[in-house]
Amino acid sequence: MNCEDAKYKCQLLIDDELNEEEIAPLMGHLESCYKCRDEYIGLLKLRRKLNGIKGPAPDEEWFENLSRNKGRRFAGGAGFILMVVSWLLLAGYALYSLFSDSGEGLFIKIVVAAAVVSVIVLFITALTDRIKESKTDKYKGVIK
Repeated sequence: MNCEDAKYKCQLLIDDELNEEEIAPLMGHLESCYKCRDEYIGLLKLRRKLNGIKGPAPDEEWFENLSRNKGRRFAGGAGFILMVVSWLLLAGYALYSLFSDSGEGLFIKIVVAAAVVSVIVLFITALTDRIKESKTDKYKGVIK
């Protein structure tokens, strides 16, 4: 085993990610190579120091903002759903009244119907793409 592999495997060993069969050759290399052994000891000391560090606890304002944000997100989602439903009902009523009124020509009816249907299809496509994207968003929980 060369020193470069040993240094990489030392990090894996400290993180408990090294396979059982790879531990013995690594330990043999650490016994024979003082540079790698010093590197391993340094990594162990660093891990102990990092384990002793505690992050700051969030203050009360953070928890208040969290509960306020939940309410705002719920209200925003409910408003969005109401808007979508009302626009769909309005578009449906417009198409119904267009086709039930015989004063307009067939060409105008077809063009208006195609325009309304295309807007609805584009909206649904954009909405489904956004929902799929939000499920795999790796920055979803990051606080800005």
